[in-house]
Amino acid sequence: MTKNSLKKLLSLLLVFTFLFSLATQGARAYNSAEELQKKIEENQKRIEQLHDQQAAQSEIVDALKEQDNAYQSQLDALNDEVDGYTAQIDAKTAEIEKLEKDIADLEKEVKRINNDIDDKNKEVDKTYDLLGERLRAMYMAGNTSEVEVLLTADDFSDFLTRSELLRRVSQHDTELVAGLKQKIEELNKMAEELEEKKVKIQDEKKKVDDEKYELVIARAKIQEKLDEVQKTADAIESQRKANARKLQDLVNMEEYYEKQNEEYANTIDALARQASQGSGDASGENFNNDSGFPVSSNGFICPLQYPGTYVSAGYGTYPSGRTGHTGTDYCVSGGTMGKNVRAIAGGTVILAKYQSNSYGNHIMIDHGNGITSLYAHASSLLVSQGQHVNQGDIIMLAGSTGNSTGAHVHLEIRINGNRVNPANYVNLP
Repeated sequence: MTKNSLKKLLSLLLVFTFLFSLATQGARAYNSAEELQKKIEENQKRIEQLHDQQAAQSEIVDALKEQDNAYQSQLDALNDEVDGYTAQIDAKTAEIEKLEKDIADLEKEVKRINNDIDDKNKEVDKTYDLLGERLRAMYMAGNTSEVEVLLTADDFSDFLTRSELLRRVSQHDTELVAGLKQKIEELNKMAEELEEKKVKIQDEKKKVDDEKYELVIARAKIQEKLDEVQKTADAIESQRKANARKLQDLVNMEEYYEKQNEEYANTIDALARQASQGSGDASGENFNNDSGFPVSSNGFICPLQYPGTYVSAGYGTYPSGRTGHTGTDYCVSGGTMGKNVRAIAGGTVILAKYQSNSYGNHIMIDHGNGITSLYAHASSLLVSQGQHVNQGDIIMLAGSTGNSTGAHVHLEIRINGNRVNPANYVNLP
């Protein structure tokens, strides 16, 4: 087994061990809201760390994507350049093929003319041979001259005939030889012109060959650069995909912790239901109305006791119209940050914790008879879990921690663990 394979195997074992430990922890039974809240806080810290890691990983993925796009643009430009050189090379190749065909045609024509010259030379040689034979015959005949040929004529008519024949033979021989020589000269001239044309075409072909060679070299250089850029682009894309997988792993892990927190929160709700069960009536020592603040007909006071206190978001629906609001939000005109938040009734604090992705700093109080209240988004908590508070006691300072867009007090009321509309139990001061 190679060193890299061993590393991969150890990494997988660590991952499986980590996931198994998470699953084991998720399967445990938690018996107190404090223990559950502690787990939520631990998970929340992990989620915050995962958020930071996701943000960093997203920046890396985005940067790699930008690099990938830049290299892709460069690749497109280089491919276009290679295609341009290829088109020019193809054009030069076609031009060379045409010139080669022209050269071949010229060589055929030169060959044909040279054959004609050979034929004409043979005719001249044949004519010279005939003249030679005639001269030899005349020589063999002794001193016979044209005059003797004429004087031996039978009559004047025969004389004229013989004289004309001698003239015509001499003229014909002279014209035949002269014509053949002229034809040979013309053919030689044509051959010379064709050779000159062939040389010019060969020079042109050499020039085009050189141009094609330069184009091939240029294209090879661009192709080499393209291959290098492609290699870099492939490496970046591979790295981007690897980082994208890491990012997805972080997202999956965050979803796991959020789901676990949701399960813990549901368990807290169950604990809230178990905290006290009853009729839901505001009766008993926790509703003794000794706070001096205005009390509703149900025995509760408003958590904010300031002039100008108002409801910024009602139960069930946000001001934007979005549904799912689990309580009522209270604010104070002129500023809510740092204002005293009071217990709407007496009871025992069963939660006093921080949760970054939802309630922020929050407190839950068990008022007895199945009634619990929850106060969220505090800037600071002033009571602790297990502490008994009286109606109107200051339990926290208003703030904007957790999932909040501005300072306010989020109030929830549960009857036997089930949320109800706080407006039906609490009046504005």
